Amino acid sequence: MLISVAIVEDNKETLDGLSMLLSKAGTMRVVGCYRTGESALDELPVIKPHVALIDLGLPGISGTDVIKGLKGQMPLLQMLVLTAHEDKEHLFTALKAGASGYLLKDSPPAEIIESIEEIHNGGSPMSPKVARYVIEYFNEMELKRRRIEAVLTERETEILNGLSDGLTNKRLAGRLFISTHTVRTHIKNIYEKLHVHSKVEAVMRAKREGML
Repeated sequence: MLISVAIVEDNKETLDGLSMLLSKAGTMRVVGCYRTGESALDELPVIKPHVALIDLGLPGISGTDVIKGLKGQMPLLQMLVLTAHEDKEHLFTALKAGASGYLLKDSPPAEIIESIEEIHNGGSPMSPKVARYVIEYFNEMELKRRRIEAVLTERETEILNGLSDGLTNKRLAGRLFISTHTVRTHIKNIYEKLHVHSKVEAVMRAKREGML
């Protein structure tokens, strides 16, 4: 079965070139071409393509907002960004919105075709330049997690996980078979070690640092 692909790209020359490239690939068919995010949001839920190739620099509603909107309407749709933006902000914003892959517009035609096939088969293709950012991000998260774990005791980590679960001091005490006074003491120590002033801040920092 051919992979059905929709293209969202405001530049007509680029749009036509991509449509021709994909149509000749032999493994896919182009089922829709859209030059605005608004038209894509209206039409894609109707035609239900397997993959959407989306530019981020669209007029009107941004490509990231298109991705977010389509993700809400079509959770199974695989969305592959094709953009000139190679910075971290655009990359992570698009991935958080629901994109499963990220290519730069200087990617060779063969790589674009292979990436569409890969994302359709469950992969997450990325251009080497932006893939490096993802690797660096996870390496940084791992280092931060290790630093926190080195700072907190095993009991404090258990307390922190309980706070993340929304447990009260009393319920935490019952879970860990300790007194509420001991729970409060551990929480005070956690605040000091993480440089925070509330349970919410402690949990948010732990999640931000990749511990929870």
